[in-house]
Amino acid sequence: MEEERTMENGPSQAPGYPEALHYRFIPPSLEGLEFVPNFGDIVFRVKGQFLAWGGTAVLERLPSGNVVKTPLPNPYFQREHERHRKSMCIEAIIYEILKDHPRVPRYLDWDPTTCCLTMEYVENGSLADFLERNHQSIADSMRRKWARQAAEGVQLLHHHNIIHSDLSPHNFLVDSNLDLKVSDFAGASVFGAPGSALPGTRYRDPHVEGYVLRFSDDIFSLGSVIYFIVTGKHPYQDLPSDNVKYLFQCSQFPEVGHLSCGSIMRRCWLLEVDATEVYEYFSRHG
Repeated sequence: MEEERTMENGPSQAPGYPEALHYRFIPPSLEGLEFVPNFGDIVFRVKGQFLAWGGTAVLERLPSGNVVKTPLPNPYFQREHERHRKSMCIEAIIYEILKDHPRVPRYLDWDPTTCCLTMEYVENGSLADFLERNHQSIADSMRRKWARQAAEGVQLLHHHNIIHSDLSPHNFLVDSNLDLKVSDFAGASVFGAPGSALPGTRYRDPHVEGYVLRFSDDIFSLGSVIYFIVTGKHPYQDLPSDNVKYLFQCSQFPEVGHLSCGSIMRRCWLLEVDATEVYEYFSRHG
């Protein structure tokens, strides 16, 4: 498999830096064959079935059935290469802190040399994809359970002094029992350290400045996640992001008065509650 990825955040205009990076995914069947890269090529040795990739890492399903997360290499920009490895180290620390909790994927192994993280495979993928496929058939009781479990996951993080910083339906996973697990901690803030990720506009407190994060930033995101769980839509889904940011800055949020749990969504957006209060709300009304 071969993929091309254009660098948007790296020094793409710097002398000697390629305009685009071409990730060449070399499957195990070609192990041992010499591959001579062109300028701009980055060779990535595949370990299993490709699942996804993001700004930091590649996710693959191993022959064992587990998932391995490997930091994206970048030999043309050492600072980015090290940043990806550092993000994986942070994620490993968080999984070590949270391991065996039902609201996070099961942590299996960490290789400090390669910075590869091995976790259980969560069968139904992201909440975003699962809801998109099954929105019409999901009962209200299931949605309330998911809202409670999402709040429980955030409560767990905050109890351990962790700010996720990138909460969205893409970073909650649905397992075989249709339970939620919060995932992807590569950009998180641990013990007060700066984070390195922010959610999209519809899940971000408009008053966030840079990567100096607060627990309340996750609460704002949680309100939008619950909105998505209940409605199957992202907040202001049909509006451009700039318009959404302006509305949020003016404390104008989607109309939720007709929704059974609309009041708790709005209180999340207004930063009037913490994760424990949201969890307790859905425990009472679930």
